Amino acid sequence: MTNISPAASPSANEAVAVAPPKQLGVEGNVQRWEEYWAGGGLAYEQGGPSVALKELLEIHNWLLPRGRCLIAGCGRGHDVVYMAKRGFDTTGIDICARAIDEAHKVLEASSATVGKVTLAVHDFLTFKPSVRFIMAYEYGLFSAIHPSQRQLWAEAYARLITPQGTLIVLLYPMIQRGQSPPYRATMADCERALKRYFVLVRVDSNCQCVEGQEGNELLSVWKRV
Repeated sequence: MTNISPAASPSANEAVAVAPPKQLGVEGNVQRWEEYWAGGGLAYEQGGPSVALKELLEIHNWLLPRGRCLIAGCGRGHDVVYMAKRGFDTTGIDICARAIDEAHKVLEASSATVGKVTLAVHDFLTFKPSVRFIMAYEYGLFSAIHPSQRQLWAEAYARLITPQGTLIVLLYPMIQRGQSPPYRATMADCERALKRYFVLVRVDSNCQCVEGQEGNELLSVWKRV
């Protein structure tokens, strides 16, 4: 066995072992999102509601029951305002206070909504409002939380959505292109988490998306059993 001095440097032709990035724990994952919003929160900003959500409701004319709508992990709240303009009393929650601050700015700058808007700081996984929701929509929360929490994610939606209510999930990213979070998500991951509580009624792997995200998003619609 040959001992190598710590001061010795590898030659240009020698391979250098690089340790993989340390897997973030749950607390580290939340901290990463706090840092994201402290830095301005612009990397995933689209400047308006989700393109895939608009396609589902405006082009495919997907019918939704009227009532209370939840947008979890709402970020700047573009989808909250959009659903409220469509007549839903809409609640947007995010674990990051700075995200909710930004959502209030978007709401104040928007034209009048038909439905009532509520914005609040909450951890979705432990959110327990006094009444449930007829529908919920999310864009990327499944990938934003730590993968170890995905079953808790499904249980939270089962608790929050009324029987026969609707859950719309826009998965992103399907392809891991950078540092986690967000974590790569697949339809199989989502179905494995939800199948105990929800029935899948629609999948659109070719949903409209912002330029550059082709093939990196997938929209699914679920009914609470």
